Amino acid sequence: MGRTRAGFALVAAGMLLASGKVAAQAPDGVAVGDSVRVTAPALGPGIRGELVAASGDTVYVRRYAATLAVPMSRVDRIDVRRRRSALRGLGRGVAYGAPLGFAAGLLLGLTVHGGGNPDCADDCNQAITIGAASGLAMGTVLGAVIGVSSPGSRWERAWTRPGIALALNVKL
Repeated sequence: MGRTRAGFALVAAGMLLASGKVAAQAPDGVAVGDSVRVTAPALGPGIRGELVAASGDTVYVRRYAATLAVPMSRVDRIDVRRRRSALRGLGRGVAYGAPLGFAAGLLLGLTVHGGGNPDCADDCNQAITIGAASGLAMGTVLGAVIGVSSPGSRWERAWTRPGIALALNVKL
């Protein structure tokens, strides 16, 4: 019974020391000047801004004209805004442009087709197909150009507070 209490006391002391160490670590994967989103529930909703400094137990985030000092002991997560690659922008642009272009071309072809004009030979029946095909081609090209030129950005998790697991082996 005495060994179990001593073991429990060692585990509890280790947890207290580990939480102090975690609070003193500066986040890896975050550089000064990065656009960050700091999640600290005790301080309110997420804080977005530019990281201006990181010392042992505090990160400094510039939001608008004010610089906020956020203690790492209160932070649950830090996300960094990363720019997408041109290839991902291309894929995203084509994924949006192709269906939109196809739909616009199809609607234009249906509008031009008019509906049963007796003076129209076989050419009028091709308006829908030509409109849809040209809209698809134009939407794909424009989507690709826009996607490559402005690929956008996304939030990536850079730091998360490590959790502590506790396992007890008790013999009865």
